[in-house]
Amino acid sequence: MIKTPPQTLTLPMPAIDEATIPHQGLNYLRPELVLDFITISPSPLLFVTPVAVLFASLGVVNHVPLRQIPVAVSGRVIYPICTQELPELRGKLIINTASRKLKFLENQVVSPDKFAPTTTQVIGLALEFTVQQPE
Repeated sequence: MIKTPPQTLTLPMPAIDEATIPHQGLNYLRPELVLDFITISPSPLLFVTPVAVLFASLGVVNHVPLRQIPVAVSGRVIYPICTQELPELRGKLIINTASRKLKFLENQVVSPDKFAPTTTQVIGLALEFTVQQPE
């Protein structure tokens, strides 16, 4: 008997009161907040894909796209977030399958040639979620 792979569906980060920041058509998860998988979909979560980082510099809000590499939801994953355009913007995406939760942690932004924080602050992470469609 041949087993076919499950059908999947990709969902963008939904707008969630007090947990996300909308910017140019995307919703960005605020740092330090825990997001329960059920908030996204009751179906099994297979992959989380970081899409873009939202940051503020001197009061101006902007975003940097990421390489969009899907991260498998399996066990406890700590995935580094960094950009090629602005390597000083860093963070971590923590995915915990056992608790069915994820969390985005931003690192303090430090300029590579200085030891003091810059005026840039990471304020969100846009994500896409790949879920298994019910059969």
